[in-house]
Amino acid sequence: MNLRILADAEVEIEAARRYLNEQSIGLGGRFLGALADTLKQVSERPISFAKLETLPDHLPYRRALLATFRYAVVFEVGAEEIVVVAVAHTSREPNYWLGRH
Repeated sequence: MNLRILADAEVEIEAARRYLNEQSIGLGGRFLGALADTLKQVSERPISFAKLETLPDHLPYRRALLATFRYAVVFEVGAEEIVVVAVAHTSREPNYWLGRH
């Protein structure tokens, strides 16, 4: 299944990479590697990831946590594609990304 990343999520990815590199050289690259691994898993088995517990069950959003980083990939599974809506730090305000398309 095709995977599409919204522009707002791309901005979040770049901001996280920059921030992590400021904390430790190379940490941003490790973050991108963990993100790539997670996105591969999402594209291969999207419905195996849990729906968000902070939303009503009828909403289609799911979450995949990155290994070793406190970030989550928030995505929606459609008929023909998976849309990554946000790449959010887990301590950020829940559901801030609602309304993105």
